[in-house]
Amino acid sequence: MSFSTLLYILALVAFVLAATGWTYRKTDLLAIGLALWSLGDLIGRLSSLTLTTIILVLAFIAFVAAAVGWRYRKINLIAVGLALWVLSVVLPSLHIG
Repeated sequence: MSFSTLLYILALVAFVLAATGWTYRKTDLLAIGLALWSLGDLIGRLSSLTLTTIILVLAFIAFVAAAVGWRYRKINLIAVGLALWVLSVVLPSLHIG
């Protein structure tokens, strides 16, 4: 079992716990699951630093910030992370990243 697969399994556990309503202090389990999932994708891409990899790193940082409860005005960091993640997926098909 690879490290990426282990991260995906941990993300699944976090998603299931979030879906059942389990909480722990101010941590957002949905954001933890997304951070683990993006890190699993990121590990395979770290060998070559491209624009899409940098954007995925920014998405991971946004998920981690959301997971620990960091807030900036009314900006939803989970939505920011998801937008960055989708951008990292779309850029290669546009031949930009």
